[in-house]
Amino acid sequence: SVNSDKATSIFWLVVALIVSVASFRLGLGKFSTPGSGFTPFGAAVLLGILSLVCFLQARGREKSAEAQPLFSGMLWPRVILVFVALFAYAQLIPFAGYSMTTFLLMAFLFRVAGQKKAWKVALYSLATTALSYYVFSKWLNLQFPIGPLGF
Repeated sequence: SVNSDKATSIFWLVVALIVSVASFRLGLGKFSTPGSGFTPFGAAVLLGILSLVCFLQARGREKSAEAQPLFSGMLWPRVILVFVALFAYAQLIPFAGYSMTTFLLMAFLFRVAGQKKAWKVALYSLATTALSYYVFSKWLNLQFPIGPLGF
């Protein structure tokens, strides 16, 4: 419902503000030499923008006749699978390396999101992994764990 969208938007906006202040205190550094607060600050700014957009969209919508519970219609098995996959990703990345683990996670997430064609899942996963590797490793000079296969 519109009210629950407004409430969750405000909640995430507050979270974004708290994280951005904490990240700023950690130090943002420069764009070429980012500090430890650079990435969380960027994520917090993005979260803040998205929550503002969601709030404005909810405000613009008319109220529906029936109020529905906040989590009605949520596909709980998918939600649980995604949380398990993210936990497994965090545990496996030091051993299997960034590229392989990220590719497998993205393939799983694209599949869970409903992508049916295997070639699209593979292509999207490869593109996402390559782009994220390039941005973080080459552009921001961050080091990632290297897997047993050398990538």
